[in-house]
Amino acid sequence: MIRRHPWRTTFLLLLAVLLGAGGVIGVMARRDLEPVQNNHRQQVVVSIGLGEPLSSVVSTLGQDRLVRSRLFFQLYAEFKGLGSNLHPGKYILDRGMGPSELVAVLEGPPAVLPVNITVPDGLRAQQEAALLQSDGLFSAASYMTQIRSGQFSGISQLAGAPTSASWEGMAFGDTYQVNPSISAKQFLQLQLQDFERRLAPTITAGAGKVGLTPYQVVVLASIVEAEANTQKDRNLVAGVFFNRLRQGMPLQSDVTILYAMAAAGQSGAPFSTAFPSPYNTYAHTGLPPGPIDSPGSSAISAVLSPTASNYLYFVSLPNGKMLFAVTAAQHQQQVQQAGLG
Repeated sequence: MIRRHPWRTTFLLLLAVLLGAGGVIGVMARRDLEPVQNNHRQQVVVSIGLGEPLSSVVSTLGQDRLVRSRLFFQLYAEFKGLGSNLHPGKYILDRGMGPSELVAVLEGPPAVLPVNITVPDGLRAQQEAALLQSDGLFSAASYMTQIRSGQFSGISQLAGAPTSASWEGMAFGDTYQVNPSISAKQFLQLQLQDFERRLAPTITAGAGKVGLTPYQVVVLASIVEAEANTQKDRNLVAGVFFNRLRQGMPLQSDVTILYAMAAAGQSGAPFSTAFPSPYNTYAHTGLPPGPIDSPGSSAISAVLSPTASNYLYFVSLPNGKMLFAVTAAQHQQQVQQAGLG
């Protein structure tokens, strides 16, 4: 039970009398309890914390210019019993609301506001799942279930994808404004729709020109995405991989093995080029079975417009710079000079 101080109860009763009688204080109170503005154009989102006292909420309302007088509004709100009906959450108020409207909203359920969720390019589906869970949306496991076997109306795999293909590679990185209660299936559908709208037409139109299926473009782009950071380097790296594919050489990309190790739950294990996996591009020639991350438009562009060169090797330095070589001897020399061998 909320205890009220006798003086406060007396004051509230007196205030009510004065308001009704139209005395000087009543006139002041009526003026200070009018809306701050005469329109409802300026909305303000107010957050109330768990167990936050009414005085703190009133202070916030004053700082946000939602009330004219903190004193009179607090007395009015207490008279209406608002202090015992506060619930944590976010509330949408505006400066055209009078005291009764403000109290009515603050007594009601919190608003459900959309949130902005940013998924960067180049994340593996597992990393996206962990990110979305940490953002408070849904469980990582539910997202991965949709990645592996989700069915989405009106959305189909790219040409050339195996019948067992997951949605890895097509979970497009972007900023999405969503309801916090969105499901994993609904969120992935937004990503796939974004991919179909922004990348799929370009991929489909350009794949044949580089001798790949649309699905293979995404597979190779996902490796390029993980290997290089700048557009120039991505175009060069794509050119290296095409040179190797034409000569029947294995791609020998470390990032494909790192993907395989993460998928097997062995991210912390010692790196080995002998790791048993179809994604091991040291042990297997050609492209791996599927994408290793969700490539962005830059990596897709690099695969569709690779830089022509004689390079067959590259090495990434700790400072982000990349060195390219034509022969294995040149490559080994670069590795040794960089202190990486």
